[in-house]
Amino acid sequence: MRNSERDYLSALGQVNLDDAYIRQAFDYYRKRYQVSELAQRFVANSCIIENEFRLNMSIGYCDRTMGRHIPKVKTCEGTVIRGCLQRAGLIRASGHELFRGCVVFPSYHEGGNVISAIGYRMGRVRKGSKPVVYWHRPQPKAFVDKGMLLARELIHGKAYH
Repeated sequence: MRNSERDYLSALGQVNLDDAYIRQAFDYYRKRYQVSELAQRFVANSCIIENEFRLNMSIGYCDRTMGRHIPKVKTCEGTVIRGCLQRAGLIRASGHELFRGCVVFPSYHEGGNVISAIGYRMGRVRKGSKPVVYWHRPQPKAFVDKGMLLARELIHGKAYH
């Protein structure tokens, strides 16, 4: 194997697509905030948003349009992206975004990956919705634990709690 091939494979092994897709989702929210005067006024005038959050340069706005910019679920790429965002909890199985209608304040790890976010819902809060939405990026082990719990439930025909 040539050095260039080895370097390519080494770099490829360091790429985590889940982190990339999550980061792209929050980048999309940030771009939507930058063009939304309504969301910017909400942040400037809201008494529930702490001042330290207002200084966040990564403020985003989930205006429920991201799904139109992700390839359709019928495509391989769309399935991968939507599956990642669904596993992370940013998109529900129905396709609805967790932060729909929220101004979003992400927190980043030193490496630049989004590790958590808080969203403040703008406007009317529907029945069953929360005015403040919290999200934490699931740890990789959490997927294994959840999968094992589901497997036990299926095998034994009952839920463990």
